[in-house]
Amino acid sequence: MARYDVFINSLADLPEGKEVQLAIRDLSPGIHKYCYQDVLAMVSPDPEKYDEKMQVRYGRGQAHPQLFSIKIQENVERIPERWR
Repeated sequence: MARYDVFINSLADLPEGKEVQLAIRDLSPGIHKYCYQDVLAMVSPDPEKYDEKMQVRYGRGQAHPQLFSIKIQENVERIPERWR
């Protein structure tokens, strides 16, 4: 089970039941810990709805008291095609 965190301004940035683009940070142990990735994902405040867990953090790093669940639909490239 993967574990991620995300920084947001408000919980309204995480609509339930809608695909949303997020910059999430991987918290899995190893060489890629703390690496960011842009993804399209489904997010739920129910920690059991999806397999992977996500800690929500606000702008200054304060953690939301409850874990969310996340289902990553696809990775999004940060670098435009013309610059690759």
